[in-house]
Parts: sequence; structure tokens; C-alpha cells
Amino acid sequence: MASRKSTVEAYAAQHRGDADHYATYFAGMDASMQQKVALTTAHFPTRGRVADMGSGSGRGTHDLACLYRGLELVGVDINPVSVDMAAASYQRPNLRFVVGDIADPVFPPESLDGVLDSSVLHHVTSFNGFSLARLEECLDNHVRALRTGGVIIIRDFLVPEGPEEVFLDLPETDGAAEGPVSGLSTAALFERFARDFRCSVNRDGPVPHTRLASPHAGHVRYRLTLRAANEFILRKDYRTDWDVELLEEYSYFSQSQFESAFRRRGLRILSSMPIRNPWIIANRYEGRFHLSDLEGRPLPFPATNYLIVGEKVPPGAGVELREERRESLTTPHFLSLRAWRHDSGHVLELVERPGRTLDLLPWFRQDGQVFVLAKKGFPRPIVNACADHPNLGGAALSGYVTEPLAAITHAGEAPDKAIARILHERAGLSADSIRSLSEPARYFTSPGGVSERVAAYLVEVAPTAGLPAPDYGPFTSAGSVRELDARQVLRACHVGGMVDARLEINIHRLLRHLGTSPGPWIGATLQLTEQTGGPRWAQDALTPERRVTFTPHEEGASGYLDLRTGTFSERDAEGRVLASVPREYLVPREASRNTTVALPVVRTREGFWVGLEHRELPVVQHFTGSAHFAVTPAWRLPRTLTHLGQVPAFITERLREEFSVTVRDVWELGGSYHATPGVTPELVWPFAVEVEADAACDSRLRWMPLEVLIGQLDEVQDAHLLVVAWRLAHALGVLG
Repeated sequence: MASRKSTVEAYAAQHRGDADHYATYFAGMDASMQQKVALTTAHFPTRGRVADMGSGSGRGTHDLACLYRGLELVGVDINPVSVDMAAASYQRPNLRFVVGDIADPVFPPESLDGVLDSSVLHHVTSFNGFSLARLEECLDNHVRALRTGGVIIIRDFLVPEGPEEVFLDLPETDGAAEGPVSGLSTAALFERFARDFRCSVNRDGPVPHTRLASPHAGHVRYRLTLRAANEFILRKDYRTDWDVELLEEYSYFSQSQFESAFRRRGLRILSSMPIRNPWIIANRYEGRFHLSDLEGRPLPFPATNYLIVGEKVPPGAGVELREERRESLTTPHFLSLRAWRHDSGHVLELVERPGRTLDLLPWFRQDGQVFVLAKKGFPRPIVNACADHPNLGGAALSGYVTEPLAAITHAGEAPDKAIARILHERAGLSADSIRSLSEPARYFTSPGGVSERVAAYLVEVAPTAGLPAPDYGPFTSAGSVRELDARQVLRACHVGGMVDARLEINIHRLLRHLGTSPGPWIGATLQLTEQTGGPRWAQDALTPERRVTFTPHEEGASGYLDLRTGTFSERDAEGRVLASVPREYLVPREASRNTTVALPVVRTREGFWVGLEHRELPVVQHFTGSAHFAVTPAWRLPRTLTHLGQVPAFITERLREEFSVTVRDVWELGGSYHATPGVTPELVWPFAVEVEADAACDSRLRWMPLEVLIGQLDEVQDAHLLVVAWRLAHALGVLG
């Protein structure tokens, strides 16, 4: 192992000069601090002690300390200059900064409730001779310092998945062929990079590559490994500190290696997700290079970052829920499949489960903040079903999620009785703790295939620090009931850090009920062009005429949906099976488990307009007596789509064919979500779609002002429309 002195000297190579140089460097790094904070705070506790490893400027550590007065933040950095500047710049009673090598045991065992490693672990490998052994030692120390139930969050870079070798085409006409780094063309910069860069896979010599003629005018083609191409792509715009950046190997673990490292240390993975920062993709990747396999087929852009969140569980507890086998269900015991015949002759299928679904969101105010109580680490193994279906974003879950207090109620049970029972059974809350109860909101979770309408209640309760959830069900743990800052959960949803749609919908309802701002939108920036003309306001956009168009179809199903039984194993850190549990679930027979929803939007001088679709669905008729229903356009995606970058073209074509509108631009509208993970592994990808105003006038869509829609969301019963309407209004500043 390197000595303490030599390690400090190695890290000192990062020193960037006087205070002005540090300020410039940290200003650039802090531009993404909102995203970093959003991806972490929804998982951290609101009380206890959290260590920010490699705290640098201290800005992110300070932001976390400002969020929760009951949370002690300790920033750790090996560079005394950084620590002194942070301590001078940021001062709070619950904040301190210390000098320390994060790879060493800085904190005693079982003394922390959270550890944050944000863009820092690649320094551990880079400045310790590219040693993975030193990194493993670092992770051991971080996990050892966590209390049981504590959370470790790593945000760093990722060895990309894909072909071993690729073609990278770079422009040679956007700068000089020789001279200072700041003026070099991208191709010339790559050749400088290939000559000087050293890492674990080319310690002693240049980056292996072959220079070739490019089919793209003004470009040079290089054949090299995907890993090396990604190292260059990630740093090609950091020219000011180029020599320092070359000292760092950004990527050291693949996603599967990160996940394995967590599980064998007894960490339950709450989230494992490649991140594609929309701003970086739009401003540094698109049109700046071409990446393809050796057959010349374009490849998706590699992830710009990676996030993995792990919770320390007791020894012998489950860390993973895995589908071991599955088969089509011939005799259902829990789910049932019914067919409905439309007046046109078309047959649609619906899957039902017994009882009524109830969602409860307990909440309270404290110290000027709004907190909600949610089930954290609750086993939902169905989210891991169908591993053979493409995962468009590359994210992986352990099967343990954060969601509202959800339950199936008994037949004939009065709502107030059911609410009191569920709060007691699943959260340990007594009836005396309930202070007020909202009117229910009702919405269909996945109306195209699931016969489910949720009744959701906001329940004001006495302030509490969260409670262990009573164990129920066949797995070894039902997770815990934890307090979460309501607005931090929303921010996590913006960037894919939370995946439960119903938790998000009800937090928005709660904040509107309280007149509380949701805070800034931190997802992709939407830049809509103001257009002349525009669509006409359809007064029936949310209230289509009543129609009864379906009758039960007794001759059998259409074959579109497939009921399956999956056998899910619960495994501990050693890989031992703790439980093996069958679960029935629904998937399309031919399509993938991925759904996309696309909310059309137009900006005119009068404001923002959104286009809704009127559909006739049997589930709506079953619950309301009328099949006619206002929804956002949505489609199941074919399995031929393998990555998220292919979805905008699919949406563009579907909107043209089905609604005769012309698409101008498409934006991801926050992270993907699960709408009903107790029934289906369906994963939903939301988008906002700007369309041409002229074509919108003649389309089959029903248009209405976005502000009016937000004011009338109590009338919306499509969960997908609720999610994208809230997000679009948030992104465009309509929520205030």
C-alpha cells in the first residue's frame, strides 16, 4: 500500500493554483450541483450524520446541510486548500470540513447514516497507481462506517457496455492541427490524448488506435476500444486543465462490477442507473462526433455519469430479488384475464386483481418543510421480471422500491376503517396520530391493460421520524417507513432517482393542497419556439361525451396480453436463497415491457397548449359507466427498440400517422417510472413533444391551455397524463 505521505503527494498533482484558479474550477463543477443533490437527497435520511467524501469546494456539502437542520454533514477532502476554502466559505452549525484520505478509515465503524462519493472514486484509482485493490479497500472502509440502514451513494463514471472495439469519427476542421491544446481540432486533440493518456489498460504506452479515412466529410476515423473512446469523449471539452485531466482515469468499473461490489458487501441496491445528462448530450455530444460499431452501425451515446445507491442491511438479510424462472399462467390464482368486445368488433383484454387499491400518503410539516412517510426498501420483485426485454435506459433495481403506503382493501370495508387499519398494520401509526384526511383522488394506473383504479388519500399525521415497517408477506423484510422531504422526492423523479409514479402524483397533489412551491425543475430544459396561429381550445378536452361501447366477450381473449408466473428468489450477500416466492404478473405477448407517453405541446403568444387524445377503454367503462376517456398519447414499444435514443423517432412517426401532426422537437420529461409494480413490470418513458402549430389545428387531438389543465387535474383519471402534465408544467414554470 502507498504510504500516507506518497498518497498525499500523488493527490497534490490535482492542485490548480491560487484561489482564482480554484474558484474557476469549482464554478464549472458546481453547475451540475443541483442534479447531484437531487439524485442523493431523496435516499439519505433527514437526521443523523452523513459524510461527503471528496467534498472539494464544499458547495454540495453545504447544500445538503441547508436542506436538513437535523442532519450533520461532514465534508472530507485530502487537499488542505479545498478544506480551508470550504470552511471559510460555508459555515453552519450542522456542517464541518476535515482533511482526510477518503480511502482510509476516516470514521469509526457504525458511526454514519450516509456516505456520498460524488465524482471522487476515480481519484482513488488514478492517484494510487490505478489500483483497484485500493478502491476495494476504500469501499470496505465506507461500508464499515455505515450503521445498519445507512445509505451509500456513488456518482461517478462508468466503463460503457457495448462492443469491445468501435469507430470514432472526429472533426479535423474545427481547430488547428498543431499548437496549444486550447486551439486544437477535436481530431488533433484526440491524437494528443492518445499519445499522453495513461490508465489501467495502457499504463506504459500510448492508447492503441488506428487512423482511417472517414465517410464523414471533414472528419478522421479512429478504430479503438469503446472504453478508450469514452475516456476521450468525457474529457474532450476540459481543455483549460488538460494536463491535470490526463492524470485521471475516469472509468474503472462497469455497471455489473459496481452492482457486484455492493451486493457482496451486504448492500441492497436501491438504484443503479447510467445517467445521460441532457445538457451534455445536446451541447457536447450531438453533432460533435460519430460513434459506430465495426460494421458502421451507429451506437448510442455512452452514459455521461452513473449513480448507484445501496442500503446496508443486517447480516443475512436479502439484498436482491431475482426472477429465476417464469412460465405462462394457465390457471391464475390471483390475477384474472377478461376480454371485452368493442362495437367495432375489436377485442381488448384487461387483467384484474381482487379488491380495491388504496394509496395513502401520510405527511406532516416540520421546521418549515413538508415531509411524507413512504415505504422504503419495499419488496416489489415484479420490477425485475422479463430480463430478456430491452432496458432502454440501462437502469437496474434490486427489486426494493420506495412507494406510498399501498394496499388492497377488503370487500365492503369502509374507507376510513381501511385507512386506519393500513396505517397501523403497515406503518405502525395509531389512529390518534391522524390529524386530517383529504378527499380521495381516483386514477387508472395503466388503463390500456390493467383493470385498476386507485383511490389515493393525503393523510396528515403527527410528526414522526419514521418507523420500522412490521414484517408482512413472504420475504424476510418489508422495508421501513421513512420520512422523506416532499420536494426532494420530486427532484429525484426529474432525474430518474425515484421510480414510483403514484408517490410522485400524490406529492404534487399535496404541495398544491398546501400552496407550497415544488421548487425548481432540474430535468432537461425545454426550449419551445413561440409560433403564430395555434390550436383551438376544445372545451370537451377533459370531459368527452359519455359512450358505452364495450360488452363482455365470452369467446376468449385476443392473445395480446400474457399472464405469467415468475418465481423470484430473495438472496443475501453470499448469494444464499432466503425465500423463493411465486408472483403472477402481466406482460404483452409480443411487445416489450416498455411504454412511452408523449404529451404534444405548442407555444403561442397566449401561452402553452397541450394536446390530449380521446380513447375508449373497457376499464373506464367498467368503473365509470362510460368508455370515453381523456389521455396522453401512449404506445407500447416494440422489442426492436433497444436504447432510449431510438424512441423520439418512434414517437415522431406515431404522431404523424395517428394524429397528422408534425414534430419539431422531443425532450425526455424526467426519469422513467413504474405505474403499478404489483401487477406488471411495465416501465414508462415520458416525453414532451413540440409540434407544428398549423398542423395541430387540423389534428385529431383535443387542445387546451396547459394552465387550465393544471387547474383541473382533479378531473384527470389517467395516471400517465397526471405525471406528464405535472412535469411539463413544472419544466415550463407554469406551477410557479
